[in-house]
Amino acid sequence: MAYRPALFVLFAAALSAQRPEAVPAPDVIYYNAHVVTVDDQFSYAQAVAISGDAFSAVGANGAVRQLAGPKTRQIDLRGMTVIPGLTDNHLHDAGGGPGVDLSRTRSSDDVLEAVGDRVKRAEPGEVVISNSDWHEAQLKEQRLPLRRDLDTWRR
Repeated sequence: MAYRPALFVLFAAALSAQRPEAVPAPDVIYYNAHVVTVDDQFSYAQAVAISGDAFSAVGANGAVRQLAGPKTRQIDLRGMTVIPGLTDNHLHDAGGGPGVDLSRTRSSDDVLEAVGDRVKRAEPGEVVISNSDWHEAQLKEQRLPLRRDLDTWRR
């Protein structure tokens, strides 16, 4: 039976010759997710693998999790939705909407005047909000109004 070890070595060598180049294991795998792929069919997947700063695999839980190495973090998303491709770290709406219109304000004093006008019409305990059609960069002060600014206005 001396030929068994030699046969095993030949078989292992043949298998390794047919294997594609070794692909590094992903850094992290998110699984048990509802992954919106945004491909041509707008299909959904269960898991994604990330290597560095890019998606390296998208697919079914089992297939993607098989790519894990000993250092791969695996995170169970428990059915949460993953939407790739959003790069803005926060969202500015298209503008308008309910609330105090601050789109034409150019200083903290303008903001205080607009908010003050709305507060005068508010019921006691009513929350006064602004719409989303403004940004602190439009103000002379180049900052958001501070509480101490807003507290200077009284009914």
